[in-house]
Amino acid sequence: LLSSRETVSMLIDKGEATSIEAKEHLGDANDPGNKFMEMFYYQQVLRNFWLGYGERCRHFAQKGFARIPQGKYFFHIIKFYYGLSLLEMLKKKSNYVRFKEVEEIIESLQVAVEHADSNIRNKLELLQAELHGLGARHNEAVALYNAAIASAKKSKFIHEQGLACERAGLYYKKMGFARDALVHFQQAHACYKEWGS
Repeated sequence: LLSSRETVSMLIDKGEATSIEAKEHLGDANDPGNKFMEMFYYQQVLRNFWLGYGERCRHFAQKGFARIPQGKYFFHIIKFYYGLSLLEMLKKKSNYVRFKEVEEIIESLQVAVEHADSNIRNKLELLQAELHGLGARHNEAVALYNAAIASAKKSKFIHEQGLACERAGLYYKKMGFARDALVHFQQAHACYKEWGS
């Protein structure tokens, strides 16, 4: 709980309220049975993704992958946000290794969606949309952005619905479709506001 509270605090007040208190409760980082560290890495990935620190997100994702069992829900969430961070890095500079990592993340989420459709589908669709957008496959990207928004809404993941709308808006803006971009940015704003952001 303290780790979650610290993430929210970091996003709101730069972590001044809880960072010392949370660090005191993590326990021994080297203890493989320390469940607090799993949550710590999960929260660090979320925090660094939302703050736009792609390399830090990558660092904590890799630490989380080494510690969190593959079947756990947190494992898939880390993969999702790590995948989005990798895609952001790829938009700035092409990198074959990162591209392959994104493809592997998508493949693993395709397996996970078979077991937890309502929890994973919107994440998979958003990653696929972003990848198609990078590859200039406009029709596929648009269809997948719309699917990701609808899946997130259906699953009541309002923050991820906002994220999908925001990413779709950025894609439309890049493609020169100002009206579509504005509509999606407005939808993203409404979702984030409802989420409490």
